[in-house]
Amino acid sequence: MSKEDIIEMVVRELTEKALEDRRENLSEEEQQPYAEVGKLSERARDITAKLPKDEQQTLEDYFVKTNLIADKECAFLYVQGAKDCVELLKKLGAL
Repeated sequence: MSKEDIIEMVVRELTEKALEDRRENLSEEEQQPYAEVGKLSERARDITAKLPKDEQQTLEDYFVKTNLIADKECAFLYVQGAKDCVELLKKLGAL
C-alpha cells in the first residue's frame, strides 16, 4: 500500500467518523433535510422504475458518478482545511 493510499484511507475514516458523530447530534431542524432526502429518494426510485431499463441505467450511472465526485471533493476539502489550518497557525506564530 502506498503512502498516498494510506493517507486517503485515513482521511476517509476521519471524515466518516466526523459525519457519524455529527449525525448523532443533529437537532430536529437539522434532521429535516435528511428525512426529506429519504422521501425524495423513495419517490425517485418509484419514478425510475417506470422508465425503460436503459434510461434507468443512465440515471443510476449519473447519480453514482455525481456522488463519487462529491465524495472526492469532500475529501479534498478536508485535507485542504487541514493545510489551511496549519498555514494559519504558522502565521499566528503558534507553530
